[in-house]
Amino acid sequence: MNIIDMHCDTMYQIYERKREGKTIAVRDDANLHVTLEKMKQGGYLLQNFAAFVELEESKEQLANEVEDIKLAPYQFARHLIDTFKTQTEANQDLIGVVRSFADIQSNEKEGRMSALLTIEEGGVCLGEIEKLREFYEAGARMLTLTWNYENELGHPAAMQGDHWKNYRANEKRPLGLKERGFEFVAEMERLGMIVDVSHLSDDGFFDLCEHARKPFVASHSNSRAMCGHRRNLTDEMLRMLGDRGGVSGLNFCPGFVIAEKDENGQRMHDGKNLLEYLAEHAVHMMNVGGTACVGLGSDFDGFSENGMPGDASAMQDFAWALHKAHVSYDQIDNILYGNVYRLYRELL
Repeated sequence: MNIIDMHCDTMYQIYERKREGKTIAVRDDANLHVTLEKMKQGGYLLQNFAAFVELEESKEQLANEVEDIKLAPYQFARHLIDTFKTQTEANQDLIGVVRSFADIQSNEKEGRMSALLTIEEGGVCLGEIEKLREFYEAGARMLTLTWNYENELGHPAAMQGDHWKNYRANEKRPLGLKERGFEFVAEMERLGMIVDVSHLSDDGFFDLCEHARKPFVASHSNSRAMCGHRRNLTDEMLRMLGDRGGVSGLNFCPGFVIAEKDENGQRMHDGKNLLEYLAEHAVHMMNVGGTACVGLGSDFDGFSENGMPGDASAMQDFAWALHKAHVSYDQIDNILYGNVYRLYRELL
């Protein structure tokens, strides 16, 4: 079965190790969750590679590199895009870069996997539409409006604490999108860049639902009803996402799958493994938001807690977990790649 994964932090890991003077590459490094060899073993069609920028960390790391510290997040993103470019150019025999849906099709015909560049943290644009367009020209086709900090576009889920919101039409939402955020969404839709609401506050999600004209994604978020992490989506959000033709990518980070821990700090599995719990998330999300609203967003190379599958090579194990949860073969196909493939055909 084919795999399309909407989120991993592999390029960030490669860049960070390079800064430490270590040699690490996307082709076959054993320390990475996602490598091209592991993707081949796992049956991948396409992997989204995020340029993830931690706003405050970038200012510390690039303090001696930029004249104006405010430019550090932007420059950090440029370094990660250069990393993506270097890694993909060195491995063109195995993978091709995607800028349009036609690129996915041509790569598949040539027997190559596909790599799609995304940006995780809208603050790298510094609130400037020109920089958004610059990142689009550099190949970015998806952008997460926020990470865990407030930025020029809006507010993150991290700011809402455990206070969860319900939708009320035309409500003034204090932690929603800012004026520049609405402008960015409009420009992203014009360009053909996919809006990603993972990490966005509940208020921001509802603001987007009221203003978006095209489908959008939550690239790496699960069900909040199944696991009460504030980064997961409530049933109401899942219904709204599904109604708009969007997709939520199942996140393999254990903390997004199982909330409870035992007295030893271990996730409480009750005899089931993590993939079986994640399959329950998938079933619940389909029941609430429709069968077309669930995809994959592993968050590989973005978490350190041991999970299942251990890396991209074993992704087909999740297909078996879905089968055990009585998900039909057609629905399994759609979760693993079909729903995101449909979205990319429409938006790219």
